[in-house]
Amino acid sequence: MPDLARSRPSHTPRHSHARRDRSAAGRRVALVVVAVLAFGGSATAVAVSRLRGNVGTVGSLDGLIAAPTGSPTDLPATDLSAGRAVTFVMVGSDTRSGENAAIGGEVDGMRADTTIVVHIAADRSRVDAVSIPRDSEASIPACHLDRDPAGRMSRPRTDKFNAAFSIGGSTGDVGLAAACTMSTMAATTGLAVTEFALVDFAGFQGMVEAIGGIRVCVPTALKDYKDNTELDLAAGWHDLDGPQALDYVRARYVTGSDGSDVQRIARQQDFIAAVVRKALSADVLTSPVSLARFLDAGTRSLTMSDGLAAGLPGLAWGLRGIDPSTVTFVTVPWGSGTKGRIVLTDDATTLWERIAADEPITGAVDAPVGGPVVEPTAGAAAAPAPVPAPTPAAVGSGAAPAPVPDGAAAAGAPALPAPVPGVTPRTGVDPDEALCGPSSS
Repeated sequence: MPDLARSRPSHTPRHSHARRDRSAAGRRVALVVVAVLAFGGSATAVAVSRLRGNVGTVGSLDGLIAAPTGSPTDLPATDLSAGRAVTFVMVGSDTRSGENAAIGGEVDGMRADTTIVVHIAADRSRVDAVSIPRDSEASIPACHLDRDPAGRMSRPRTDKFNAAFSIGGSTGDVGLAAACTMSTMAATTGLAVTEFALVDFAGFQGMVEAIGGIRVCVPTALKDYKDNTELDLAAGWHDLDGPQALDYVRARYVTGSDGSDVQRIARQQDFIAAVVRKALSADVLTSPVSLARFLDAGTRSLTMSDGLAAGLPGLAWGLRGIDPSTVTFVTVPWGSGTKGRIVLTDDATTLWERIAADEPITGAVDAPVGGPVVEPTAGAAAAPAPVPAPTPAAVGSGAAPAPVPDGAAAAGAPALPAPVPGVTPRTGVDPDEALCGPSSS
C-alpha cells in the first residue's frame, strides 16, 4: 500500500472567479457536516436514502449513556423530525487499525483526536459547531464496558476529555467509545446528547480527494517541527490533496504555535469552512461525477448512531437551502489549568444553555443586502432586523420555509440575546483574501 501520509507538493492556485451566491455564500474533523450540507444542497431524498446504505452504525446504545447531572433542563429534542432541533457529537477518530495504521502508524487502542458538538436549529436555518479541546479537564463518569446495561463499568475519574473515548473503547467497541464520550458530555455540559457520527483518517482523505482537494490560505509559514506529519507549507494559498489536508489538520507542533490543541482547532475550523464552500460550489454541485464521488466518499467514511443514520435523508432535505454564512464554528470558552489541561469557564455554561434553548450563539443580526448591520452591545439584547416576507410554497411541494436571518426575531417575538461571551465565531464565508490576497495565480 502506498504511503498515504506523505504530502505531495502544493500546486500553484488556479484562477477562481468569485461565486458569492454559491461558494462564498461544514478532525478527522467535522466533515460529516459538510456531507450533510452537500446532500441538502442537491441530492434528492431518494438519492440520500440510497447512499445511507454506505453508513456504518453501531446498534442500540439504550441504557448505556448516562443522564445529565444537576438541575433538569428542557433540552431540544435530539430526534430528526421536522420542527425539532438536532444536536449530536462528531468525533474525529485517531484509531490506528487497518487502512488507518498505514496513514498514522500502528498504535494500540481507540482515541478521539477531535470532538465537536453540532447543533442544527429547529427551523434548519443555521448550524452551530462547538469544538471541545481534547485537553479540557472533564469529569468522566462510570462508563459501560460491554453492551449489558447492568454489566461491567469503568471507574469514574477526572481526566482530559478525549480520554472518555479511549475508556469506552477499551474493548474495541466504537459504540461504547461513543457512549462514554456522550456520557462525559452530559456530565460536563448538561446536554443530553444521544446521537453521534465518527470519521477516521482514511475517510477524511477520501472526502477531500473526492471533491478535487481544498484550497486554503496559510497566513504564515507552517512546518511540523517535531516531524509527526509532513506538513511544510510556505505562506500563501495552497491546494491540498487528501494526505496534505490530513497533515494540515493533524499537525499540533508547528512553527509559531505553542503546541496546544486550541491553536490547532482554529486551523481545523478554517479548513472545515473551506470544505463547506467547496462542497456547495458550482464545481461540485453542477458536476454529477464530482457530486457522486463526494457523496459516496462522505457516507462510506462515516459511522453513526442508529438514530442519526435513520434520519439522515430528512435532515439533508431540511438543510438543502443552508447558507454558508449561517454555519458557525466556535471553540468552547476555556482558561488555563494544570498538568497540561485547560478548564472550561463560566461562559461555557452560557454557551451550552444557548444550544439547549435552540438560540443563536453569535447573537449577531444580519441586515438585508444594502442595509446596515446591527451589532448588539455587551449585555444588551440585539435589536430585531427586518424579516423578509415569506414566499408562499405549493402545498405538498416539500419546499422548506425561507430561513430567517441569524439573530433576527420574527414580528412580535422578543429580540435574541447578545453573543455568548468568550467565543470568536467563524463561519463558512471566506475572509481569507484579507490575509493571503486574491485567490488567483
